[in-house]
Amino acid sequence: RNFYLAPSSLKLFLYKTLVRSKLEYAASIWDPSTLYLVDSLEGIQNRAARFIMANYNRTASVTSMKDNLLLPSLAHRRTVSRICLFHKIYHHIPQLKSQLIIPPYFVSARLDHRHKVGIPFCHSNIYYDSFIPRTSKDWNRLPASLTSINDHALFCKSVANFMFPVL
Repeated sequence: RNFYLAPSSLKLFLYKTLVRSKLEYAASIWDPSTLYLVDSLEGIQNRAARFIMANYNRTASVTSMKDNLLLPSLAHRRTVSRICLFHKIYHHIPQLKSQLIIPPYFVSARLDHRHKVGIPFCHSNIYYDSFIPRTSKDWNRLPASLTSINDHALFCKSVANFMFPVL
């Protein structure tokens, strides 16, 4: 409220450091799959984009505002965060890898990469949308050139560029 007259660059900086950091706390583990929770989180970012651009016109496109500010959706950022955490478990924490990640049931030489993982059998949608099954599916969709990267920082940057090349 006190920054209404501040320049957009300062408002964007404040949003990224103060607000978005709170929204993304533990986002790699808690990534909601229900639409109303996703919409609630995205609504906060939409209101922030309107505040940063000082454009409260109801017919103004919030999507174009976020594109101009180079703000990816929070859902995209949570997906990258989940995959980066999975990479860390897969390549750098063998104790967790042996407990959480199961071997694949079948590996196609033509379609799959050598780092493919199994997707656990799920009796409920709640478990199916939890971290391990959901991220295992995303991991298996990545190209082999990405999953074979051992350096964690390079992997995270590469995944972000692969999934969302505009940003």
